[in-house]
Amino acid sequence: MSFPVLGFDDAWSSYRRWEHRLPAKPAPVEPQRIAGIAEVLDEVDVVVLDAYGVLNLGSSVIPQGLAAVKAIRAAGKHLCVVTNDGSQGTAAIAAKHRGRGYDFRDDEVIAGASLVGEAVASFPEVRNWGIIAQEPRPEAAITRGMVTLDLDPAAYESVDGIVFMATEIWDEDRQALLSDALTARPRPFIVANPDVVAPHVGGFSAEPGYFAHRIADRAGILPVFLGKPFPGVYRLVRERFPEVDPSRILAVGDTPHTDVIGARAHGMRALLVESGFLAGRDSLAHCRECGILPDFIAPTI
Repeated sequence: MSFPVLGFDDAWSSYRRWEHRLPAKPAPVEPQRIAGIAEVLDEVDVVVLDAYGVLNLGSSVIPQGLAAVKAIRAAGKHLCVVTNDGSQGTAAIAAKHRGRGYDFRDDEVIAGASLVGEAVASFPEVRNWGIIAQEPRPEAAITRGMVTLDLDPAAYESVDGIVFMATEIWDEDRQALLSDALTARPRPFIVANPDVVAPHVGGFSAEPGYFAHRIADRAGILPVFLGKPFPGVYRLVRERFPEVDPSRILAVGDTPHTDVIGARAHGMRALLVESGFLAGRDSLAHCRECGILPDFIAPTI
């Protein structure tokens, strides 16, 4: 893997250390162990799917994900994919999943990156934004005019707000430039992907949330996080399905601090799968340790 890699213990301790910046933990429930989502489809009208750890591990497809999506459609349920992927726009994300065998339409994908426009608009005083992103940039209409932040310290100094989208080319040299800039002169810092890690075959990639929290610790700033578990993406889900009671929406994910907190904080039920972040671990013990409990736990979707 070419991106920064973390081990599980570092990832878990990081999520625990930064819980104070996440939404409040949901009320305790007693999780029900199930074999897979088919057992509870009769209880819901909409299924919200995480991507990494549920449908895929990096570029590798999780076979049970393909079967589960077919079962969800056969049962006549609505679905959408809610991802923290900030590296691409929603159409490109949908196309990537179609290349893996999923049949998602472009309009069935919701991403934290979709909220960049309104986040930027909430800072009308900032006229010169810098951006850390892959090319082509997601949300091009908003991000096209932003200054690319790479290895030039002057570029970091020249902008009055920073949007952090993705970490595919990130390293500690770039991290030092960003951290130094925001410590020396705090300014609006929008983070499209709050994930600390994403699971891949053979390890966990360090994601924007990991680097943003480190900067927040040092600089004493509060980043504006856009994806799960923060409210914006769940508002988009509710707007997509306004007629559905939240208790009839089931969110499926692999990480307590993103998928479970986010879903349950917005009245949805949560299914935690053990095919991603917590693969090979006692997921219930970890959930009890951090006090973030899902409604259901299954080996895979």
